[in-house]
Amino acid sequence: MQLDFTLPDFLENNSAEEIHERMMNNLPDDIDDMPGGFPYDFTKPAALEKAELLEFHLPRSVMIAFPQYAWDEWLDLHGKQVHLERHEARKASGILRIAGKAGTVLAAGAVFCTLATDSCSSLEFIADQECTIGEDGTAEVNVTAADPGSESNVKANLITMMAKPVKGITEVSNPEQMRGGTDRESNDDYYDRIAAEYENSLTFLGNDGDYIRWAKEAGAGDCIVIPAAEGPGTVKLVLVDGMGQPADEALVQDVYNYIVSPEDRSKRLLPTACAKLICGSAVTVKVDYTITGLVYDSTTDLEQIQEDFTAAVKAVYVSAKQQNVLRYNDVRPVISDIPGVTDFEGFLVNGEMRNIHLGREEYPETANLDFS
Repeated sequence: MQLDFTLPDFLENNSAEEIHERMMNNLPDDIDDMPGGFPYDFTKPAALEKAELLEFHLPRSVMIAFPQYAWDEWLDLHGKQVHLERHEARKASGILRIAGKAGTVLAAGAVFCTLATDSCSSLEFIADQECTIGEDGTAEVNVTAADPGSESNVKANLITMMAKPVKGITEVSNPEQMRGGTDRESNDDYYDRIAAEYENSLTFLGNDGDYIRWAKEAGAGDCIVIPAAEGPGTVKLVLVDGMGQPADEALVQDVYNYIVSPEDRSKRLLPTACAKLICGSAVTVKVDYTITGLVYDSTTDLEQIQEDFTAAVKAVYVSAKQQNVLRYNDVRPVISDIPGVTDFEGFLVNGEMRNIHLGREEYPETANLDFS
């Protein structure tokens, strides 16, 4: 998490009014300094220009000089100093089930889409390969979202149309949620990786911290390290993506290739003493949250509170997987820290006031939010 910027003391007290007042005080005693006079009107524009420099441009110049305060393209430059690139948005993918007349051919590149709503435009998904409807009148085809981003992780049974209908196809649906779509890496997350590169504790020996860092460099949101998974010299990485969802096949392969580098051994990060690296997707444990008597002010609304809570609780999940338990008392305070929330009465996790115990390869996932 990046730090809040504190204005250096040498840049304080430099508003246009303060600057202009100092300019008037520096005039000789026999020069008119009253508003409307020539000296007053002549120096006011200069005070305004100087104030803009001291209150806006110089503070920003100081901020971009340090990764703790830099943003966007300026933070990217700091990342390049330690050979780290910001992760771009990824596209979701999954399986589409098609029904229709046996023998109907669906070409690769066919476009499927969701229904548009008042709050969301239609999302398009493209068939990865050609497929033919079988004798049972059904077929399955892998599809990938046309555009990257977390919004492409559409829930089951929402992809129901074709952009250009094909004769012989009568029904389209996605039996499972699309997965793998992530947003462009945020400034805070990118800075955390940059800061880790500067830490003196970094090693390349293959300890747990190294594997987690390498997995994140390859695009994973987090990972669980399981030593000696299949005996001495083997390590297993259980991966989730940047949205806290189980890593899809593409991300799992990206992490493996990044660490093992099977095509170029000179880039291999995996220690030579490690005989085998296994990468796989996490098994998620669904967690429902129920909050009653929620009170909030006019600066927010229920939808925004749910979004803020979903984002904030991910930080709790990171520590929870290290201890193999999601503690009720760690999650409950999160709602109090949401901007605009002033009070609430009840807080339940999966309908109870209890901890959620996690298996070695399990990772918590936010499911249903019932805030009232």
